[in-house]
Amino acid sequence: MEEKKRVGLGMEFFVDYSHLLPGHPKCGVPHGHTAKVVVEIYGRIREDGMIMDFKEMEEKCWRVLSEIDHKDLNKKFERPTSENIANWIFEELRKDISVSRLAFHEGQGKWCVVEESAS
Repeated sequence: MEEKKRVGLGMEFFVDYSHLLPGHPKCGVPHGHTAKVVVEIYGRIREDGMIMDFKEMEEKCWRVLSEIDHKDLNKKFERPTSENIANWIFEELRKDISVSRLAFHEGQGKWCVVEESAS
């Protein structure tokens, strides 16, 4: 019987940004975060023994993340919530790599997850 398994890679990145959420009691004033972004891809192992070279994955991820790193996200998003930021990163990465799951940690102890649908 063939074993069912998935093989994946993951990398984590850190981005700094500022934002405010108009009308929010705590986040309605300008403030900043250092977010941890964890990107996971799953795929077929190629002849060279890799799904993707880590250096290639890093470069492709930074192309997207550099658009929000050290930026005021209110200039990019109407409502720069964790959900909107994470979804945007996921969709942008999908244009270039087969991202399966993305976790966006807004500081410590709170995060948003976007992942490929099982269907």
